[in-house]
Amino acid sequence: MAHLALYRTYRPKDFDFVLGQKHIVQTVKNQIKNDLLAHAYMFTGPHGTGKTSIARIVAKAINCSNPVVGNPCSTCESCLAIAAGNHPDVFELDGASNNGVDEIRDICDRVKYSPSLSAYKVYIIDEVHMLSTGAFNALLKTLEEPPAHVIFMLATTEIHKVPDTILSRVQRFDLKQIPSTEMTAFLKKILNEVEVAFEDGVPELVATLASGSLRDALSMLDQAIAYKTDVMKCSDIHELNGSVDVHELREIIHWVIEADFAKIVAATRSLLLSGKLPARIVDGLLGMLRDILKAQKVGGADESGFAQRLSSEQILRLVKQLNQLGHELKIATDVELILEIGLIELGFVENEMSIANKVSGITMSTSSSSDEIQGLMDQVRQLQAEVSELRAQVTKPVSPARREGPREDVSYARQAAVPEFPVFVQGELVNATHSYQEEDIAVAEMQEIDVVGLQVDERVLLIEDILAKATKDDKLKLQAKVTAANAFAKLEMKEIVMLLKDAEIVAAAPNGCILVYEYETTASKLLTDENRTKAREMLTEMMEQPYGFLALPKEFWLAQRASYVAQKKQGEVPKLEQYNMPIKTNVAEPASVEIAAPFYEEIVDMFGDLVEVNE
Repeated sequence: MAHLALYRTYRPKDFDFVLGQKHIVQTVKNQIKNDLLAHAYMFTGPHGTGKTSIARIVAKAINCSNPVVGNPCSTCESCLAIAAGNHPDVFELDGASNNGVDEIRDICDRVKYSPSLSAYKVYIIDEVHMLSTGAFNALLKTLEEPPAHVIFMLATTEIHKVPDTILSRVQRFDLKQIPSTEMTAFLKKILNEVEVAFEDGVPELVATLASGSLRDALSMLDQAIAYKTDVMKCSDIHELNGSVDVHELREIIHWVIEADFAKIVAATRSLLLSGKLPARIVDGLLGMLRDILKAQKVGGADESGFAQRLSSEQILRLVKQLNQLGHELKIATDVELILEIGLIELGFVENEMSIANKVSGITMSTSSSSDEIQGLMDQVRQLQAEVSELRAQVTKPVSPARREGPREDVSYARQAAVPEFPVFVQGELVNATHSYQEEDIAVAEMQEIDVVGLQVDERVLLIEDILAKATKDDKLKLQAKVTAANAFAKLEMKEIVMLLKDAEIVAAAPNGCILVYEYETTASKLLTDENRTKAREMLTEMMEQPYGFLALPKEFWLAQRASYVAQKKQGEVPKLEQYNMPIKTNVAEPASVEIAAPFYEEIVDMFGDLVEVNE
């Protein structure tokens, strides 16, 4: 069995296991207990703090068969299905890959249908800020007034990118970074549960490097467990994460204070050769200086020993320079060179300040000689000149080499062999590699048309074929079968069951039916290769005989229904346009027949009161 990542193994199963978000957990639990649920929620905050986890717990709690004081039981059928991602009424979408208008319209089309298993339909949209402007606009009305059985759960790490019109329609909850103390205790608990030995300081180091993200901390811990040999050490974490050991950082700060430029270069080069990233080195130095300043001003242990050697002014000066160095690294072409020179400059500055302090002291002293003062000032000017020269060498703009010759043409024309007219066979699109000729199609009894090249037992389904043989009994039978279908009977058929339930069955014949959808995008989902095959199998099983289908958008269906009625009224054999695929049929037209009065009752019985018959 494949290893399950720690962040998935220890994903909170109910509100009591959510770490560091007590203000949100308490509010949502009270809403569930007191039946005060909102119709839409927005969870925002840094990554790895529990936004999607809380949304899933809410979905479990409101659909749970045996809730416990606002918490899901995590053992009923509904809770287990949501945890496994197989619940037919809980939909999780990634806003990054489902950010178009059509996807959101499909959601808006589905919300009107009642849940198939539980009390609520829940739509969880992660990274919702990546929806397009059109998608946000399509979501507005449904988000403001969804049906009572629908709840939206939106999550984002970039709340500033979400339009105000969306924010005004949701209850917003801001998640915070998980406190280091809580995360440290949780990591110790996990290491003990998985029986991994570790040295002191490992959980604290992982919590610090994770910067408030529990998912990052657990991923880091997962790597370290696989990497360790016997006992997990802080050096293992540094090695895997690219961070710098505290002893190495202390060494650099020591040589900066001493202004020993050779030692600064040697220490920096050693770190770079061991694979440490320049940005990580700067971050580590900033963190250490912060801890030293806190020890000076707030109190606490000073493990570095620099609190007595550095003044507050020196620390603040070094912090500002390191912060500037961090910005320069982001745009530098040679980050290692910039890092070395930046750290050397720190030593220069500290040396200059030391010399300046000496000059000031000498000037104050009556026993000092002017020659000594002049010598010190010359040394300062020489250091300034060396720094300026080094900066000039690394800040020259580098022009990329120009490529001679014509630009490479990277555009490709995609060509595909398309038949002159495609056809549906039991709901499946048949794409031949040649053009069908009119003589390839002959008339068969009851408008069932054999096509050259197809198997003997396959039939072409046309709209007019199904309408010619449609009966109310077949329609009622199919509707009953679809309504009774259980999405949990076969989980691989879950999407097909939901698509069939979403459809309006407008006509059903002994050999096939017509399914109508509000939007074209929903109809097209049923016509993908995989879904088309599954749907045909399910309908065949329901009707206990080979059974096909046509999936049509509502607008297209209404036009063909009107055309069918008109042609029937004129005494013609109806020939209708097929969905997005006009089919050539060389059908021998029978002589015009006189329309009997029962035809009108037949049409009204088939289409309902929507049909208006003009004499």
